[in-house]
Amino acid sequence: MDHDDQSAPNLPAGAPVAEAFPATRWTLVEKVRRGGEEARLAREELCALYWYPIYAFLRRHGHDREDAEDLTQGFFVKVLTDETIEAADRSKGHLRTFLLQVLKRHMVDEHRRSAAVKRGGGQPLLSFDAMSAEERYASEPADTRDPEAVFTRAWARELIAGVRVRLRDEFHESGRGDVFETLLPFLLWENDPPSYNTVAAKLKASEASVRLLVFRLREKFREQLRREVSRTVETPEEVAGEIAWLQGVLAA
Repeated sequence: MDHDDQSAPNLPAGAPVAEAFPATRWTLVEKVRRGGEEARLAREELCALYWYPIYAFLRRHGHDREDAEDLTQGFFVKVLTDETIEAADRSKGHLRTFLLQVLKRHMVDEHRRSAAVKRGGGQPLLSFDAMSAEERYASEPADTRDPEAVFTRAWARELIAGVRVRLRDEFHESGRGDVFETLLPFLLWENDPPSYNTVAAKLKASEASVRLLVFRLREKFREQLRREVSRTVETPEEVAGEIAWLQGVLAA
Protein backbone atom coordinates (compact mmCIF):
# COMPACT_ATOMS: atom_id res chain seq x y z
CA MET A 1 0.00 0.00 0.00
CA ASP A 2 1.27 3.44 -0.87
CA HIS A 3 0.73 5.11 2.50
CA ASP A 4 1.86 8.53 1.33
CA ASP A 5 -0.71 8.50 -1.44
CA GLN A 6 -3.55 7.07 0.63
CA SER A 7 -3.08 8.95 3.86
CA ALA A 8 -5.93 10.92 5.37
CA PRO A 9 -6.37 14.39 3.85
CA ASN A 10 -4.17 17.13 5.23
CA LEU A 11 -5.91 20.17 6.60
CA PRO A 12 -5.86 22.95 4.01
CA ALA A 13 -3.10 25.49 4.09
CA GLY A 14 -5.57 28.35 4.58
CA ALA A 15 -6.33 29.31 1.01
CA PRO A 16 -8.46 32.46 0.87
CA VAL A 17 -12.21 32.04 0.91
CA ALA A 18 -13.42 33.21 -2.47
CA GLU A 19 -17.08 33.76 -1.66
CA ALA A 20 -18.55 36.32 0.71
CA PHE A 21 -17.25 35.76 4.21
CA PRO A 22 -19.88 33.69 6.07
CA ALA A 23 -21.66 34.51 9.28
CA THR A 24 -19.55 33.62 12.32
CA ARG A 25 -20.46 31.84 15.55
CA TRP A 26 -20.80 35.27 17.16
CA THR A 27 -23.66 35.94 14.75
CA LEU A 28 -25.63 33.29 16.65
CA VAL A 29 -25.09 35.22 19.88
CA GLU A 30 -26.43 38.37 18.24
CA LYS A 31 -29.53 36.47 17.10
CA VAL A 32 -30.14 35.19 20.63
CA ARG A 33 -29.97 38.77 21.90
CA ARG A 34 -32.58 39.94 19.38
CA GLY A 35 -35.15 37.40 20.56
CA GLY A 36 -38.05 35.83 18.68
CA GLU A 37 -38.06 32.70 16.55
CA GLU A 38 -34.63 33.53 15.18
CA ALA A 39 -33.29 33.47 18.74
CA ARG A 40 -34.79 30.05 19.41
CA LEU A 41 -33.10 28.56 16.34
CA ALA A 42 -29.81 30.23 17.26
CA ARG A 43 -29.99 28.79 20.78
CA GLU A 44 -30.54 25.32 19.37
CA GLU A 45 -27.56 25.68 17.06
CA LEU A 46 -25.29 26.93 19.84
CA CYS A 47 -26.28 24.01 22.03
CA ALA A 48 -25.68 21.53 19.21
CA LEU A 49 -22.24 22.99 18.54
CA TYR A 50 -20.94 23.12 22.10
CA TRP A 51 -22.78 20.67 24.35
CA TYR A 52 -20.34 17.79 23.93
CA PRO A 53 -17.13 19.81 24.45
CA ILE A 54 -18.74 21.25 27.60
CA TYR A 55 -19.77 17.79 28.81
CA ALA A 56 -16.31 16.33 28.10
CA PHE A 57 -14.64 19.19 29.99
CA LEU A 58 -16.84 18.55 33.03
CA ARG A 59 -16.25 14.79 33.00
CA ARG A 60 -12.48 15.24 32.75
CA HIS A 61 -12.67 17.82 35.53
CA GLY A 62 -13.85 15.06 37.86
CA HIS A 63 -17.65 15.25 37.75
CA ASP A 64 -19.53 12.00 37.43
CA ARG A 65 -21.94 11.36 34.60
CA GLU A 66 -25.09 12.67 36.30
CA ASP A 67 -23.43 15.80 37.64
CA ALA A 68 -21.90 16.51 34.23
CA GLU A 69 -25.32 16.22 32.61
CA ASP A 70 -26.90 18.58 35.14
CA LEU A 71 -24.06 21.08 34.92
CA THR A 72 -24.17 21.06 31.13
CA GLN A 73 -27.91 21.73 31.17
CA GLY A 74 -27.51 24.45 33.80
CA PHE A 75 -24.64 26.05 31.93
CA PHE A 76 -26.67 26.52 28.76
CA VAL A 77 -29.66 27.83 30.67
CA LYS A 78 -27.36 30.37 32.31
CA VAL A 79 -25.61 31.41 29.12
CA LEU A 80 -28.69 31.68 26.96
CA THR A 81 -31.39 32.92 29.29
CA ASP A 82 -29.83 35.49 31.61
CA GLU A 83 -27.58 38.53 31.34
CA THR A 84 -24.54 36.36 30.50
CA ILE A 85 -25.34 36.47 26.80
CA GLU A 86 -25.48 40.27 26.97
CA ALA A 87 -21.99 40.38 28.47
CA ALA A 88 -20.44 38.38 25.64
CA ASP A 89 -17.93 40.54 23.77
CA ARG A 90 -16.78 39.36 20.35
CA SER A 91 -13.85 41.78 20.42
CA LYS A 92 -12.20 39.71 23.15
CA GLY A 93 -11.64 36.57 21.09
CA HIS A 94 -13.22 33.27 20.10
CA LEU A 95 -16.69 32.32 21.26
CA ARG A 96 -15.34 28.98 22.52
CA THR A 97 -12.95 30.88 24.84
CA PHE A 98 -15.79 33.00 26.22
CA LEU A 99 -17.94 29.92 26.84
CA LEU A 100 -15.13 28.10 28.63
CA GLN A 101 -14.59 31.10 30.92
CA VAL A 102 -18.30 31.24 31.72
CA LEU A 103 -18.32 27.49 32.36
CA LYS A 104 -15.53 27.79 34.92
CA ARG A 105 -17.42 30.54 36.77
CA HIS A 106 -20.60 28.47 36.59
CA MET A 107 -18.82 25.50 38.21
CA VAL A 108 -17.66 27.70 41.09
CA ASP A 109 -21.14 29.16 41.55
CA GLU A 110 -22.77 25.72 41.59
CA HIS A 111 -20.24 24.43 44.07
CA ARG A 112 -21.01 27.34 46.38
CA ARG A 113 -24.74 26.81 46.15
CA SER A 114 -24.37 23.06 46.84
CA ALA A 115 -28.09 22.66 46.21
CA ALA A 116 -29.04 19.63 44.12
CA VAL A 117 -31.77 21.42 42.21
CA LYS A 118 -32.30 20.59 38.56
CA ARG A 119 -31.58 23.53 36.34
CA GLY A 120 -34.14 25.19 34.08
CA GLY A 121 -37.20 24.50 36.21
CA GLY A 122 -37.59 21.02 34.75
CA GLN A 123 -37.37 22.36 31.20
CA PRO A 124 -34.06 21.04 29.82
CA LEU A 125 -32.58 23.19 27.08
CA LEU A 126 -30.77 20.24 25.50
CA SER A 127 -31.97 17.01 24.02
CA PHE A 128 -29.30 15.09 25.87
CA ASP A 129 -28.28 11.61 24.74
CA ALA A 130 -26.38 10.63 27.86
CA MET A 131 -25.34 7.21 26.59
CA SER A 132 -23.89 8.71 23.43
CA ALA A 133 -22.08 11.31 25.51
CA GLU A 134 -20.48 8.65 27.71
CA GLU A 135 -19.46 6.51 24.74
CA ARG A 136 -17.84 9.49 23.08
CA TYR A 137 -16.15 10.58 26.28
CA ALA A 138 -14.75 7.07 26.76
CA SER A 139 -13.02 7.39 23.39
CA GLU A 140 -11.06 10.46 24.45
CA PRO A 141 -7.29 9.85 24.81
CA ALA A 142 -6.59 8.38 28.24
CA ASP A 143 -3.33 10.31 28.61
CA THR A 144 -4.97 13.73 28.24
CA ARG A 145 -5.33 14.97 31.81
CA ASP A 146 -6.04 18.65 31.22
CA PRO A 147 -9.82 19.35 31.01
CA GLU A 148 -9.19 22.34 28.74
CA ALA A 149 -7.29 20.11 26.32
CA VAL A 150 -10.25 17.73 26.29
CA PHE A 151 -12.58 20.65 25.61
CA THR A 152 -10.56 22.00 22.66
CA ARG A 153 -9.99 18.57 21.16
CA ALA A 154 -13.70 17.73 21.43
CA TRP A 155 -14.58 21.07 19.84
CA ALA A 156 -12.15 20.45 16.96
CA ARG A 157 -13.46 16.94 16.38
CA GLU A 158 -17.05 18.21 16.38
CA LEU A 159 -16.14 20.73 13.69
CA ILE A 160 -14.50 18.06 11.51
CA ALA A 161 -17.40 15.67 12.05
CA GLY A 162 -19.85 18.36 10.95
CA VAL A 163 -17.98 18.77 7.67
CA ARG A 164 -18.15 15.02 7.04
CA VAL A 165 -21.88 14.98 7.77
CA ARG A 166 -22.51 17.71 5.20
CA LEU A 167 -20.50 15.83 2.60
CA ARG A 168 -22.43 12.65 3.40
CA ASP A 169 -25.72 14.49 2.95
CA GLU A 170 -24.63 15.82 -0.44
CA PHE A 171 -23.77 12.34 -1.67
CA HIS A 172 -26.98 10.79 -0.34
CA GLU A 173 -29.10 13.54 -1.90
CA SER A 174 -27.54 12.79 -5.28
CA GLY A 175 -28.17 9.05 -4.89
CA ARG A 176 -24.48 8.24 -4.32
CA GLY A 177 -24.57 7.51 -0.62
CA ASP A 178 -22.96 4.09 -1.08
CA VAL A 179 -20.01 5.74 -2.83
CA PHE A 180 -19.47 8.13 0.06
CA GLU A 181 -19.62 5.38 2.68
CA THR A 182 -17.07 3.37 0.71
CA LEU A 183 -14.73 6.34 0.39
CA LEU A 184 -15.23 7.63 3.96
CA PRO A 185 -12.08 5.91 5.32
CA PHE A 186 -10.05 8.30 3.15
CA LEU A 187 -11.39 11.19 5.26
CA LEU A 188 -10.60 9.62 8.62
CA TRP A 189 -7.39 9.83 10.62
CA GLU A 190 -7.77 6.89 12.99
CA ASN A 191 -6.67 4.08 10.64
CA ASP A 192 -5.08 3.63 7.24
CA PRO A 193 -7.67 3.55 4.44
CA PRO A 194 -8.11 0.42 2.31
CA SER A 195 -6.14 -0.03 -0.91
CA TYR A 196 -7.45 1.51 -4.11
CA ASN A 197 -7.73 -2.01 -5.56
CA THR A 198 -10.04 -3.06 -2.73
CA VAL A 199 -12.26 0.00 -3.18
CA ALA A 200 -12.28 -0.42 -6.98
CA ALA A 201 -13.52 -3.98 -6.62
CA LYS A 202 -16.27 -2.91 -4.22
CA LEU A 203 -17.45 -0.07 -6.48
CA LYS A 204 -16.97 -2.13 -9.65
CA ALA A 205 -14.78 0.63 -11.03
CA SER A 206 -11.21 1.03 -12.25
CA GLU A 207 -8.42 1.92 -9.86
CA ALA A 208 -7.82 5.13 -11.82
CA SER A 209 -11.45 6.23 -11.39
CA VAL A 210 -11.27 5.49 -7.65
CA ARG A 211 -8.16 7.64 -7.31
CA LEU A 212 -10.00 10.46 -9.06
CA LEU A 213 -13.04 10.02 -6.79
CA VAL A 214 -10.83 10.18 -3.69
CA PHE A 215 -9.04 13.26 -4.99
CA ARG A 216 -12.34 15.05 -5.64
CA LEU A 217 -13.77 14.01 -2.27
CA ARG A 218 -10.74 15.38 -0.46
CA GLU A 219 -10.96 18.62 -2.43
CA LYS A 220 -14.63 18.97 -1.39
CA PHE A 221 -13.64 18.23 2.19
CA ARG A 222 -10.95 20.91 2.20
CA GLU A 223 -13.27 23.46 0.61
CA GLN A 224 -16.05 22.85 3.14
CA LEU A 225 -13.57 22.78 6.01
CA ARG A 226 -12.22 26.20 5.02
CA ARG A 227 -15.77 27.54 4.98
CA GLU A 228 -16.61 25.99 8.35
CA VAL A 229 -13.41 27.29 9.94
CA SER A 230 -14.14 30.75 8.55
CA ARG A 231 -17.33 30.74 10.65
CA THR A 232 -15.23 30.51 13.80
CA VAL A 233 -13.19 33.67 13.12
CA GLU A 234 -14.00 37.30 12.39
CA THR A 235 -11.99 38.03 9.24
CA PRO A 236 -10.70 36.08 6.20
CA GLU A 237 -7.14 36.81 7.30
CA GLU A 238 -7.63 34.69 10.42
CA VAL A 239 -8.63 31.53 8.57
CA ALA A 240 -5.09 30.26 7.95
CA GLY A 241 -4.09 30.68 11.59
CA GLU A 242 -7.23 28.96 12.82
CA ILE A 243 -6.66 26.01 10.50
CA ALA A 244 -3.07 25.72 11.77
CA TRP A 245 -4.40 25.75 15.35
CA LEU A 246 -6.98 23.10 14.45
CA GLN A 247 -4.31 20.90 12.90
CA GLY A 248 -2.18 21.21 16.02
CA VAL A 249 -5.06 20.28 18.31
CA LEU A 250 -5.92 17.18 16.29
CA ALA A 251 -2.29 16.14 15.93
CA ALA A 252 -1.82 16.32 19.70
